[in-house]
Amino acid sequence: MQITRENTGELTATIKIVLSPSDYTENINKVLKDYQRKANVPGFRPGHVPFGMVKKLYGSAVFADEINKTLTEKLTQYIQDEKLAILGQPLPNTERTSTFDWREETEIEFYFDLGLSPEFDLKIDDTLAVDYLKIKATSEMVDKYIEDLRQRNGSFAKADAVEEKDSMFGRFDELDAEENLIEGGIRNESRLLLSAIIDEDVRKSFLGKAVGDSVDFDPVKSISNLTEVSTMLGIDSKKAMHLESIFRFTISEITRVEPAEMNSEFFEKVFPGKGLDNEKSFRDAIRDDSEKAFVENSDHYLMHSVREKLLEVSAMTLPDEFLKRWLVENNEGRLSAEEVEKDYPKYAEAMKWQLIENRIIKEYDIEVADQELKDAVKDYYLPGWRGMELNSGLLERLEGMAKNFIDNNAEESHRLMDSLYDKKIAMLVKEKATLVEKEVSYEEFLTMDAAMHNKQ
Repeated sequence: MQITRENTGELTATIKIVLSPSDYTENINKVLKDYQRKANVPGFRPGHVPFGMVKKLYGSAVFADEINKTLTEKLTQYIQDEKLAILGQPLPNTERTSTFDWREETEIEFYFDLGLSPEFDLKIDDTLAVDYLKIKATSEMVDKYIEDLRQRNGSFAKADAVEEKDSMFGRFDELDAEENLIEGGIRNESRLLLSAIIDEDVRKSFLGKAVGDSVDFDPVKSISNLTEVSTMLGIDSKKAMHLESIFRFTISEITRVEPAEMNSEFFEKVFPGKGLDNEKSFRDAIRDDSEKAFVENSDHYLMHSVREKLLEVSAMTLPDEFLKRWLVENNEGRLSAEEVEKDYPKYAEAMKWQLIENRIIKEYDIEVADQELKDAVKDYYLPGWRGMELNSGLLERLEGMAKNFIDNNAEESHRLMDSLYDKKIAMLVKEKATLVEKEVSYEEFLTMDAAMHNKQ
C-alpha cells in the first residue's frame, strides 16, 4: 500500500492511496469463507456451498465493505501520523478515482480531498481590548422592584370597589346566546385576579364594580391561560379548550393587597441580617443586588464582543470551495449548493469561531467536568439549590434527574456544555484582557444585545 499527499492549494490537499491485492484479498476471502460456513443455499447442505458460488453471491458487497474499512483506517492513521489539522472530513475525489472490477485482483488507486485548518494569531492578554458593559440599575427600575416587593410582602384587606391590582371572589354562571342563565350549565365559585384578564376592554369593565355587581364576558378569550380558566370554572382543560360560552361573574368579595410599609421591619424581611434602618440604605441594597444580577448579562455580552474581536484580529482564511462542497455532501440532500452559497458567510464565521474556541480551550487548559454539567442541569430543576441545605435523599434524587437528562437529551446537553465553556472563556478574558468598561442602563443593554444578535 502506498499513501502520498499532493498540496492542491494553500489550504487544500489530495491524498492518493494505492491498494495492492495483498492489502485486501486476504481479508475479503476470510469474510467470504465465514459466509460459506453460514450460507443457506437451496440444494446445498449448510457449510458446503461452493466458495465460487459464495463469492459470486456476496463478493461485490464484501469487497466494497472491506475496501471502505481499509481506506477509512489507513486514511485516519495517515492524518494522525502526519499531524494534519483538517476541516470537516476527507471527501472522495470521484474524478480522479478510476473505476475498477472487484473480480480482478489488481492495484487500485483512490483519491481523497482534504481541507486544512489555517494558521492564525491568537493572543489573550492586556493587548486585547474588549468592551465590558457595566449595567446600572436606574432609579425607575429600583422603584419598580421596591413596589413589587411591597406588594408581595403586603397584607390583604377587603375593598369596596375594584381597582387595577385587586382580586375578586365570586360566582361564574354560564349564559346562553340571549344572555340568560343556562339551567344545568356551568356554575362555579372561585377567585378572579383582575391582572389575569388580557382583554383591556373586559378588564376596564370590572373597574369600579362593587360587591353584588356582575360583568358578562368570555373567559377563554379574555384569559390566555386555559389551565387558569379551567380551574376558575371547575372544568377540565379539554372542555375549556372547546368552550365558547359567555359567563356572568357576580362579585361577592373584593380583596386588595395593602403594600408593606417602608420601615425597618420590612427592610429586615427582605435583607435579613443586614441591619438596614432607612430607605436610602434599603434602596442602595436593592440597587446593588440588581447590578450583581446583571453580571451574567454582561458576561454573556462579553462573549459576543470577544467573538467579534477575535474574529477580526485573527484574520484567518478558509478553503472556501472545499467547505462549500463538504457542507453539501455532509448534509446528504438536506442542503443544496445554492442554499450553501447563499448562507456561506454564516457557516464560515461559525467555522472560524470554532477553530478559535478550540485553540483557546487547548492552550489555556479549559475543561468542563462531568459534574459541572450535572450541576448546571440541577440549576434548571431547582434554582438556588447550591445555597440550600438539602438532605441526602433529595440530593441523590436531584443527581439522578440530572444524569437522566444528560443521557436522554444529547442536543440540549451539548448546548449547555457549550454555555459552560463560554462562561469559562469569559472568565479567562476578564482576567487577562483589557476590559473597557462602559456604563449602560438595562434598557440600553437590551438594545445593544439585540443589535449584536442581529449582526451575528
